[in-house]
Amino acid sequence: MNSFSELEEPYLKKIAEVCRENGVTVTSIHPFTSGFEYMYFFSAYKKRARDSVDYFYRKYFQAAAYLGADYFVFHGDATKAPFFGMDNYCEVLEMLMEAAKSEGVTLAHENVSTARAGDPEFMREVHERFGTGGIKFVFDLKQTVRGGYDPDRMLDVMGSDIVHVHINDWMDGECRLPYAGSLDVDSVISRLEAHGYVGKYMIEVYRHNFKDDCEITAAAAELRSRDYAGQCLTKRSTQS
Repeated sequence: MNSFSELEEPYLKKIAEVCRENGVTVTSIHPFTSGFEYMYFFSAYKKRARDSVDYFYRKYFQAAAYLGADYFVFHGDATKAPFFGMDNYCEVLEMLMEAAKSEGVTLAHENVSTARAGDPEFMREVHERFGTGGIKFVFDLKQTVRGGYDPDRMLDVMGSDIVHVHINDWMDGECRLPYAGSLDVDSVISRLEAHGYVGKYMIEVYRHNFKDDCEITAAAAELRSRDYAGQCLTKRSTQS
């Protein structure tokens, strides 16, 4: 979602109609405000966190439910911001997860290199606080490498609570389409499945990482040909 108006029914209805006419299902939605979540939620000002849930992010959850999406992708606190402790962090997460659940959506925490959640040890503590089954995760391959971490380390931290995957590749300091970089994508997917993952793999790359949509189609076809346990693959490209 890239604008406030896109959270309103006229736009959502149009998207739902296009999806229905073309046999497309929506798995997750991603907020264009993810870069500001540190300011909305993770500060000493608890009132702003509560208001941001009730008057702002609830609209995202409702939009996701309207489109039939199971998951809402969350980045969390930024590394550039002051940290107000793990107790505060988990308290806010629980509030967000409950709000999403009340709208029929699951909030899934993504590992992002510019966020605290990009650090496997931070995610390990979060996971331990909530326990297995108490929190869900989005695993993003490129973000682990961008943050300087071994993907296997993040996968082991998230374990069986991974519900969504952003699949991509990496080479020369840049995100690439799957199998267009230097990472062992097959090994990563095998490890995911060893943790019991059978969800969807979504190709997530940036606009400058490909020249034509046919490159995404080819990458999707290559992934499908590998006969993974994961469900039918979808594609997603971003503008930033």
